[in-house]
Amino acid sequence: MVGALTRSARSVERRTGVTTAQLFVLRQLAERDGLSLGEIAKRTLTRQSTVSVVVARLERQGLLRRDRADDDRRRLELSLTAAGRRMLARAPMPTTGRLLAALDELTDDQLWSLSTGLDALIAALGLESRAAGMLFEG
Repeated sequence: MVGALTRSARSVERRTGVTTAQLFVLRQLAERDGLSLGEIAKRTLTRQSTVSVVVARLERQGLLRRDRADDDRRRLELSLTAAGRRMLARAPMPTTGRLLAALDELTDDQLWSLSTGLDALIAALGLESRAAGMLFEG
């Protein structure tokens, strides 16, 4: 599974010039423009500091921009640029999105079994279970 997801992520990056994590953030903005870093972190199930790094890369590439909110000048809102919208029009669904969509299809019992099994595997490998960054973001 890890190999297949990694190959898919590399293919997406070759085709689009952005990582699947970056593409996933852009897709969130395509669904709802004007999100804050915190809102994107919540939608991508990751930490705000991780999203901040991804957003900075996308901004340098000219695919999104940061603007002050009209109603609260302390709040930054993120929006797709025209270049970001064009790139998304030709980009496939990011691996991360496909994985989350597949997980949404599982029943509660299946999710519980998967979670329990993965926790057991992590423990058997002697690995620390901690919050992860965005998938496939190096």
